[in-house]
Amino acid sequence: MTDTIRTTRVAIIGGGIMGVAAQFQLAENGWTDTILFEKAELTSGSTWHAAGQIAHAVGSRIAGWINKTSIETYKRVEKETGQSIGWHEVGGFRIATTDDEVDWMKSIMGVGKLLELPMELVGPEEVAKSNPFYKVDDVKAAIQTFEDGHIDPSGVTMALAAASRARGAKIERRNQVTGASRKGNMWLLRTEKGDVLAEHVVIAAGSYANQVGQWFGLKIPSVSCLHHYLVTDTVPEFEGRPELPVMRDNAFGGYIRQEQKSGLIGIYEGHVCPTVWEMPQGAPWAAENELFEADYDSIGDFLMVALEKMPVLSELGIKRVVRGAITHTPDGGMLVGPSGVPNVWLSCGSSIGLAWGGGAGKVLADWMVHGEAEINTRSMDPRRYGDFASDHFIVERTKDEFMRRHDTPCPGKQFHSLRPIRRHALYDRLADKGAVFGEVAGWERPRYFGKVGEVEQIGWGHQPWHANAMAEAWATREGAGVIDLCAFAQFEISGQDAGKLLDRLSANRIPSRDGGMNLNHLLTPKGRFETEITIWRIADDRYFTGSAIARANADFDWIRSYIRAGEDVQMINRSADWGMLALSGPNSRKILKKLTDTDLSNAAFPWLSGQEITVADVPVYALRVSFVGELGWELHAPLDRMGTLYDALHAAGAELGLVDLGSYAFNGMRMEKAYRASAELTTDVGPFDVRLERFVRSEGRDFIGRDALLAHTPQWELLYAELHSQDIDVHGGEPVLLNGTPVGLTTSGGYGYTVGKSLGWLFVRKGTPHEGLSVQILNQAIPVTIHPDAIFDPQNLRPRSEE
Repeated sequence: MTDTIRTTRVAIIGGGIMGVAAQFQLAENGWTDTILFEKAELTSGSTWHAAGQIAHAVGSRIAGWINKTSIETYKRVEKETGQSIGWHEVGGFRIATTDDEVDWMKSIMGVGKLLELPMELVGPEEVAKSNPFYKVDDVKAAIQTFEDGHIDPSGVTMALAAASRARGAKIERRNQVTGASRKGNMWLLRTEKGDVLAEHVVIAAGSYANQVGQWFGLKIPSVSCLHHYLVTDTVPEFEGRPELPVMRDNAFGGYIRQEQKSGLIGIYEGHVCPTVWEMPQGAPWAAENELFEADYDSIGDFLMVALEKMPVLSELGIKRVVRGAITHTPDGGMLVGPSGVPNVWLSCGSSIGLAWGGGAGKVLADWMVHGEAEINTRSMDPRRYGDFASDHFIVERTKDEFMRRHDTPCPGKQFHSLRPIRRHALYDRLADKGAVFGEVAGWERPRYFGKVGEVEQIGWGHQPWHANAMAEAWATREGAGVIDLCAFAQFEISGQDAGKLLDRLSANRIPSRDGGMNLNHLLTPKGRFETEITIWRIADDRYFTGSAIARANADFDWIRSYIRAGEDVQMINRSADWGMLALSGPNSRKILKKLTDTDLSNAAFPWLSGQEITVADVPVYALRVSFVGELGWELHAPLDRMGTLYDALHAAGAELGLVDLGSYAFNGMRMEKAYRASAELTTDVGPFDVRLERFVRSEGRDFIGRDALLAHTPQWELLYAELHSQDIDVHGGEPVLLNGTPVGLTTSGGYGYTVGKSLGWLFVRKGTPHEGLSVQILNQAIPVTIHPDAIFDPQNLRPRSEE
């Protein structure tokens, strides 16, 4: 113990693969003044007992990029240090035994194409040829990969640690961090060997992340779940032959691979999720290299299926069972990035630490050092959870995620536990009218309207609800539709300096007159998208903003972080207690006229303006804008008045064709108008990449990211495309091909119900010819036609209508 307070640029708490990989990637980026603190030995939490698989056959471009980056990083570090990482590049098979799984395999082929990962879609014969011990009677198809495999957890962690030390980074084993507090603009960490001042802190504490987070006022949504794998006695048939590929099969919820000359079987139970060290207490500090007693009752049925799949293992004894704690999150994604507390970063919540560690470390290091990562980080941003994420929610939803881990991830799949988490005044009304809901940031939003109690069918192609969504879209185009958008981020920003704050954050000018409204993009210092918001000026010292609910907390904190000392700015987050109904369609003015004395004419209430008005005796913020390209108004009001407002709209609209509109029809109408959404406005691109130059006003003003934006030469181009398909649509993340070669990817899409066309947004490399393009969906190349403007109402006359 010493009285001297040491200082460091970055303190990393946790010496598993996530912490050690983060330290290495920081050192790679020039940040070598770092100290990693581990209370015991490196890997002694969950890393040491991991089975160590890293797969190329994954369901998304982000997951594929992360895994690919991890493998590349680990191989490079082994070559540099000479420390063996125990890499077995045996390839693998992901097995499909159902039609939905076959479609998923075809979808995965698109990920492989995008990332140039060698893989093939094969039949049972190829599976049997590579693994003659695997039963293929029920195999319909499989993905075969060639350059993935499994790794030694301790070996790769030690190699990364050696590479970090060689660059000047420090690692302190057997030095537990016991607390933290703010001291000026630094963090004071109390450790067993003295206090340390750190500019930045990275929480990579695995199963201890919950209690470490409490030191910083954080609730970290991570739960320790128990996972089994078993190692059999020696398999005589494995002697004298090459190592088998890794087999992944949802039929038993797990994997089988060769471990030296034995078999290794890993199982994720689909009916139960045993957890330990639950919130808020967390893992005991004394725990080290902890394992738990096997529960054969829990895994027995799954184990029997696994042994039936690979009978060569069925008569052997089990020489070792590993049942250890692995962290999971409520949505299955890791927690990597800013925590929301100044200079506190997360690298935890990782359920596949070896596969994710190297890639996650790079994302975190790029974010910390350069302000952003080269890939879209939305799915791993720790701030993606809202205030609804209570301890109970985190634990129970995480159990759901664990049990559904080996479900086929069809489009439209969602969690069902604890639903509805949040129930506002319209929920029962909508349910009674046949609403089939989707969960959005804890709220329930209708996807479409069918029969009461109807269960949505999901899959890659058009489903039965396609007809329902088409009817809703046509009714809105011909009469009027109202959609429940109560799940919406709504902020009030006021004070003498409120306008100055918003102006220096926005690439577009903010409204210059009372009542004016603009679409604004807030950028990172690198000129990329932080978020998109609508700004309505109520008065010169009072503004109202609206944006996607998924970003509510992150956007609120981000805007607030730019308030300067001494500025007169107040912010109120209305997202939890206000809602919004969007009324759209040619009859929307006629409906609203019945309920308000406000003059709704173009002269008195022009397009892209807002007013405080009364509708059916309910005070509302009315904004004349429509995301479906029609005459329409957004009606914002307290949630407890939404029932009154909704009932009044339907009473007034009954004879004017008013219908309820779900999100599927809403999205299709959005695509008909060529409106961009969050999938196009990601953290790895900026306005010039997505043809939004008209929303950038740089002349005579400064704003965050301005110089970087103006210096940026776009390498990508966003195209609006019609797919020549009538039974399947873009879901996002599919490869865009030119003569069979990948030149880009899709971001989002949907069926244009009132134009009869499948539509999508495509990112392609700048300079790519617009003729001859196709999109690979379910392993088929579907030709596309590029359109320069919206297919529906390209002159944008309908939103300005006087009728």
